[in-house]
Amino acid sequence: MSLEENKAIVRREQEELWNHRGNLDAADELFVPDYVEAAKQEAADFRRGFPDVVGTIEDLIAEGDKVVARWRSRATHRGEYMGITPTGKNVEFTGISMYLIEGGKIAESWNSEDQFGLMRQLGAVPEPGQSEEASPT
Repeated sequence: MSLEENKAIVRREQEELWNHRGNLDAADELFVPDYVEAAKQEAADFRRGFPDVVGTIEDLIAEGDKVVARWRSRATHRGEYMGITPTGKNVEFTGISMYLIEGGKIAESWNSEDQFGLMRQLGAVPEPGQSEEASPT
């Protein structure tokens, strides 16, 4: 597959699984069989807490069979996420994901995202100088 075709797979994964569509069935076409259920579960778990999530790919780089995406997501915390009850807060966080593409499908991915910043925005982690007693969670 060409580098542009590999990038298109990653763009489609972002749009289908993570953005408003939340089309988990697209994972059947986008991921190798061993990875499909894990991909669906990850997206479903996140979307349960943030059903209106919109991710934007800010940079997309491909070389060989790897694609790297630098992205930004915005969402509203409307459902339970990692044991945190819905806060109604709007959040924004960033991350970088690297994908291994094999035979036109995502075979592996590695993610590094600002979970600490997300937890801080949800009030699960106190701001600097704020005591844990003053934290709203």
